[in-house]
Amino acid sequence: MRRAAWEKHRVKTALVVCLFMAACSDRTEDEVRAQVAILLAQEGSAAPIAAERLAQKGRAAIPIIESALHTATPVGKKNLILALRKISDPAARKEAIPLLGHLAGHDPLPDVRREAEWTLKQWAATGDPSLATEARKALRALDEAKGTEEAG
Repeated sequence: MRRAAWEKHRVKTALVVCLFMAACSDRTEDEVRAQVAILLAQEGSAAPIAAERLAQKGRAAIPIIESALHTATPVGKKNLILALRKISDPAARKEAIPLLGHLAGHDPLPDVRREAEWTLKQWAATGDPSLATEARKALRALDEAKGTEEAG
């Protein structure tokens, strides 16, 4: 009988933990969306603060940043790239490399392309060998694409 009570307690505890985690996840997503909204609409002192807050969210911020980049103004795009640059988690940075590579190679705005490429160059020079290798690969692909365009 005692074991059955313990199992029931474990199930209840697991349910509470799951509900709490789901609430935290929703809260995190809401916080990320709020900071992205600031970066899309603001210049000046509010943007770096919002970028820093987004950077603290790491991987959780990347899909929302990527989505926002599709409709962002030039200033908004550069602010979102700033947020990606401020992420310190190497795994999250590696996840952002394809996005930065795409922006560096395909965005219609030269300032945005330059900002994305500069971020990749910074990461290529980092002390993290895995991150540096991935960033260098993206830069190499970018250089190859530029060479093909210029030759063709």
